[in-house]
Amino acid sequence: MRRLRKRKTTAAGSHRASVRWLNGALLLALAALVATALTFSALGHPSAGRAPGHHHEPVPPPGTSPASATTSSIPATTSSIPATTSPAPPTTTVPGATTGAVTRPAIGGDCGLALEPQTVSGDALGSARRVGHCTVLEIGDSLGNDMGWGIDREVSASSGLRLVQEDVSSTGLANVSFYNWQATLSSELRQYHPNLVLICLGGNDQQGIYVDGNAVQFPSPTWQRGYLARVKDLVGEASKAGAYVAWVGLPIMEQPSYSDGAHLLDHLYKEGVTAVANATYISTWSLFANPVGQFQSNASVNGTPTTLRQADGIHYSFSGEDVLATYVLRKLAAIYHVALQPTNPAVITSWG
Repeated sequence: MRRLRKRKTTAAGSHRASVRWLNGALLLALAALVATALTFSALGHPSAGRAPGHHHEPVPPPGTSPASATTSSIPATTSSIPATTSPAPPTTTVPGATTGAVTRPAIGGDCGLALEPQTVSGDALGSARRVGHCTVLEIGDSLGNDMGWGIDREVSASSGLRLVQEDVSSTGLANVSFYNWQATLSSELRQYHPNLVLICLGGNDQQGIYVDGNAVQFPSPTWQRGYLARVKDLVGEASKAGAYVAWVGLPIMEQPSYSDGAHLLDHLYKEGVTAVANATYISTWSLFANPVGQFQSNASVNGTPTTLRQADGIHYSFSGEDVLATYVLRKLAAIYHVALQPTNPAVITSWG
């Protein structure tokens, strides 16, 4: 508080000064009472003093509804390659007819992947592009896990490729009440912003599904129609998000009837994938069939006798994973015109 300076005044002047001082004091007291009343009223109001969104319950991210803002309880597994936060993919502006500019993700982002070879003045170049900070989201069932583990071992940390492995065993597209891959993929696309989505599943899908509310059995024509629609929906989800899609098919199986079912599923995968823009199907059937087209587990890899499959005649052995990973990486390099080489290539050199 400032000290009041004394000054000489007349009696009348002293009286007027006293009145002014008293009036000022009364006004200050009244203002203080009003301020106190307002503060008390504000503290008593149930919404007073609360910043927007400051609640005990979780607040969904911007642009989502409470129903869609859910977190998967399945633990995520990632590759041993150091993970870095991936930026959102670049967008391409498309002029709108009535609503102004519309933005959409640029397919594949800017990591070097492209379905066309690199060109200069219309001439294709022989050298492949260098991979630059590409995020590959790999999803599937236990067979997808086998493939992902093999790729993780075969990809160099300096390759520029970041592998995010999100397989879940015992899942597929048939039993959506057990696990809904389309809903999960939608969440993972927002989380990782992948340049490429790599899919390998189907080992658990030779079972009945619901089509238009009706239960239908594998492999009836209605079942095939309904399952094909699910394949297209899953691939389309990734493509709309701005990612390339590569679907790796099922291999030949040991049990004949199960193998026939896997072969049918592969036909549906190929049909569904090739119907969607920026999606590619990679067949592995011939890779794991012997020269006469039959299932065979024993082979020589890089000249060394080994076993390609596990005892169940379905899953891959450690060597089989490496053979599959080598094959897939070389296919991806050829499809997307990038320099992507396995660190320790594993190739079947002979059968028997």
